[in-house]
Amino acid sequence: MSDSGRTQVRWRRSEAVPVDLAPIGLERVRLTPLQQAAATSPQPRRGGRPDAEAGPDDSGDAAKSGGGPLRRSLAVLEELAAASGPLTLSELSELVNLPKSTLHRQMRVLTELGLADRRESKSYELGSYIFQLAASNGPDRVRNISEELTPFLLDLFQTTRLVVSVGALSGLEVWHTGILYRRDHRRIAAAWREPVPAFGSAAGRLLLARSVSDPSELCGIVPTGQTGWNPARAKVLRREFDSIRRTGLSWSRSDAIPGLVEVAAPIHLGNQYPVAAIVLCGMANELDLRKIGGVLLDSVGGIETNLSMAR
Repeated sequence: MSDSGRTQVRWRRSEAVPVDLAPIGLERVRLTPLQQAAATSPQPRRGGRPDAEAGPDDSGDAAKSGGGPLRRSLAVLEELAAASGPLTLSELSELVNLPKSTLHRQMRVLTELGLADRRESKSYELGSYIFQLAASNGPDRVRNISEELTPFLLDLFQTTRLVVSVGALSGLEVWHTGILYRRDHRRIAAAWREPVPAFGSAAGRLLLARSVSDPSELCGIVPTGQTGWNPARAKVLRREFDSIRRTGLSWSRSDAIPGLVEVAAPIHLGNQYPVAAIVLCGMANELDLRKIGGVLLDSVGGIETNLSMAR
């Protein structure tokens, strides 16, 4: 690359990052992540004492030893959060040390509140309302995520020459931050200056797929007419969500810019559930669709490894 292609990207707090690349534009937009409530829950201890009244000094197993409906409910939700998949009533009964008759009544209440979901297999998982609460966190909680990822995003930008960003959920919208783009991609970057509907973006679909097993659960929650959402297509979206969970990638075509394609992969930063997505975006004629997904997954894997070693 010639010296004419050398530029310097300046960041706040007196950071200077010399980069050998063509002139790029940088946008800083608010970031609100999918900070899953279940992901930050402390891992519960297995087993417990027989149901008993919790004393003032009780801790740890007290959540599973009774102590009232609230503690029993929290114990159940902790087990559902820690599980790798849905749990049957028998499995939950053993884990929280409660009779199945008592647990059945407890699960009925949690299901009615949307805190737990009962699947067709008669097993249970965390309810969609948990994730709505988690996704509604303000941007201040993770404002520094994109800054932490900046060196890695620059590497990804140089490798792909595509638009790169960090996307995160805020309710049923996606905010993009840390956007890197070439001058001829200014129109794409401008489209990300405002929040976009979650179902209309690769990042939104990916993060929703990791937290909601069945899109039909969102009927009545997602506003009618939101881009990318159609209750009649819930079964199609469910298959798409299954594919996203299996491959770790989400693809989406833009409704705002014809020919624009997005691909997103999750970033966990040590959490059980992804807190955000790293997104690549470009025109369809610029993308090698077979190659770009692998490049993004490799990059995300390297980011996770490097950040875990640094902590």
